[in-house]
Amino acid sequence: MAQSQHKATIYDIARQAGVNPSTVSRALSQPGRVAAKTEFRIRRIAEQLGYLTQTEQSDGEALPSTGMIAAIVPTLTNPLYAGIINTLQRELDARGYGLITLDTDQKPSMERKAMSYVMRNVDGVVLISSRLSEPDIRRIMMVRPIILINRTAPGLNSVVVDVARAIDDAVHALKESGHSSITYLAGPASSWSNEYRRRYIRSAAFRYDMTYRVVRECEPSVAGGSAAMEQYLIRPTDAVFAFNDALAAGFIIAARRNGLRIPEDVSVIGFDNTQMASLLTPTLSTIDLKSDQVAERAADALVQTIRNPAGIRPEPITLAAEFVKRDSLNTHKRSTMKLGPYAEIRRSSDTIVLTMLSNAFNETMPRINEFMRTHPHIVIDPIEGRTQENTLSLYWERVINHRSVPDLINLERTALPQLAASGALQDLSSKAIEQELAPKVDRAAWQSAHYAGKLYGIPGDQSQTVMFYRADLFDHYHIKVPDTWDAFYETGVALHARNPNRYMGVLDTTDVQHYLSFFRSACVRPWTVENDSTIIFHMRSDLVRSVATFIQQCIDDGALNAEPMWDNRYMRAKSGTYLTVTYANWLGKILSMSYPADRGLWKVTLPPAFADPSQVTTAEIGGSTLAVSAGLPPKRLEAAMTFLKWFQLDPVSVELRAPGGVSAAAGYVEDLTRRGTIDPYFDQPIYDVYAKSAERVNRDWDNLPFYSQLDAEFARLIVPALRPGGRSQDLFDEWERRLKIYAVSQGFAVK
Repeated sequence: MAQSQHKATIYDIARQAGVNPSTVSRALSQPGRVAAKTEFRIRRIAEQLGYLTQTEQSDGEALPSTGMIAAIVPTLTNPLYAGIINTLQRELDARGYGLITLDTDQKPSMERKAMSYVMRNVDGVVLISSRLSEPDIRRIMMVRPIILINRTAPGLNSVVVDVARAIDDAVHALKESGHSSITYLAGPASSWSNEYRRRYIRSAAFRYDMTYRVVRECEPSVAGGSAAMEQYLIRPTDAVFAFNDALAAGFIIAARRNGLRIPEDVSVIGFDNTQMASLLTPTLSTIDLKSDQVAERAADALVQTIRNPAGIRPEPITLAAEFVKRDSLNTHKRSTMKLGPYAEIRRSSDTIVLTMLSNAFNETMPRINEFMRTHPHIVIDPIEGRTQENTLSLYWERVINHRSVPDLINLERTALPQLAASGALQDLSSKAIEQELAPKVDRAAWQSAHYAGKLYGIPGDQSQTVMFYRADLFDHYHIKVPDTWDAFYETGVALHARNPNRYMGVLDTTDVQHYLSFFRSACVRPWTVENDSTIIFHMRSDLVRSVATFIQQCIDDGALNAEPMWDNRYMRAKSGTYLTVTYANWLGKILSMSYPADRGLWKVTLPPAFADPSQVTTAEIGGSTLAVSAGLPPKRLEAAMTFLKWFQLDPVSVELRAPGGVSAAAGYVEDLTRRGTIDPYFDQPIYDVYAKSAERVNRDWDNLPFYSQLDAEFARLIVPALRPGGRSQDLFDEWERRLKIYAVSQGFAVK
């Protein structure tokens, strides 16, 4: 087992990875020289052992300042990239830095070489529309400050332009003017921004019931636009989005050669808003990506990081794109498209395209791409909802209005009963499936994928509660880490009296899940769901009231502070405000990104117990499940199940998961525990704590089949009272009354 005081070597990594030290050396110093799966595993182990946090200088000293910054760009023939480089050079010069620019000819292999050339000769690196894998990018970060442009990665500085609203504006304008179908001329497959744009065009087409098609891997140039015309003409649509303005210009030229009029026959919209867009005839409608502002913000953020590397938390800077409407959009289109709303050009006659709705795909696309590579006859078409709330709302709105829904949906397990009870999800129950899959999935997660005894999906991750705590602050105040909630309360009251700016813990009011986790951990049920039609409420019982009263007492006396805890990226509170956070295990990743300077200060243990510390019970917060929409024909259902099993449980997919998540695959946590894996942020073998928590999850718990209404009433009624003197426990009668009224209105019997 690796020890925290031991400086990790490539031999330690090789031993855990089961490879030769030379393989480790190639994987870390020459990305792309070994198999992707092996390289990914080696880099993950290196990060866990703390190897990649050590500077690659043999003497451990910081690399000297050079006064130069490198910009690595896919191609300078793209006017957008050239404009960004010009502005970067001007902005950096004003701050006392020179700029080295390397053109990689849109090849990831060239980008890796460029990275090696400049690593030790510059003070920082700007990666523009990088094609590198996330592990490669993180390797650069360990040596030099970096900033990403047109791409994001958790915990890294970045500047991106949010195109979602602008794309929605453009598609809405198309819909309002009579268009009913869209083709997207996609850019390079390795381009992050291409996939980002494609997903939002796809989502907007879904939202407005417009036919969507895609011509894949177009060269992002005028020549590429001409070449794309041949594919477009196989099944033409009313409108075309092109990956950039140059591609759009080439398409317009080729359209005219083929006898098509712009915009009478087809409307065209580009991306970038380069000078070319306003010079074309007709002038080109486009999405303005604010290139000058991007470069200015990137230069400022990178220089600040270089000059103050330990004092600035990595922040994703997001600017808003703008839809610029010009003459290439027909304002009175008479559509001739009569095909179904989600048709796509298929690669071959036996290819099955499955649409998949999820709140985000940034971390899952490497797994989806690997699946499609190894299963060439099944294409996964992502539809991005942006947030879990919006994803569920989008899906639910289509269900209740009897509109077409995606084939697959990735949703939090708390929302699964609502969709299952409505009949929207496919019942996957069978003796064969249970026998095949149940042993392969964490028990608590597997149970959560069921409703009324039937299986409605395959879980993706585990989300058991643990307690994260600041060991240094416990030492500073000479207090013990509480192992019961009574001790938590007593210690917290004394702490807050001593320092009113500190609390023992936080109650997250972002949604109802954290609040309910207290009841589940106390083995107290506010309701019981019997079969799929009867709900028995216990919210007026003495046991339920006692837990609610305890939570309110902790708030009244300063042991707990109730507030929205995080913003889907970072913790909101200043470091040190809370000595503990009792939450799902996945919060560890959020803590490490939120408080990078606190590395080694945070530790993990089991949550406090409501009674005997040796019999602590844990809960779940969050946790995702991939489900299938009801009504798929047998062949498509078979393809969907092939994807579900591979995506959630196949060892290759599990290995490709983004660091920080905890797979629901059985044995995942236990395997990391057996390896003695030391997490570099917590400087602790955290997975043995996660394994213990998984064994202690209270499985005697039901999620209500109308979670969104439960959460809405919590926000309206309970959250305002979660303040000192709020007497939130007195509102449970009213909370139960409202939920009963809603349940009856939805056809449930209540008791």
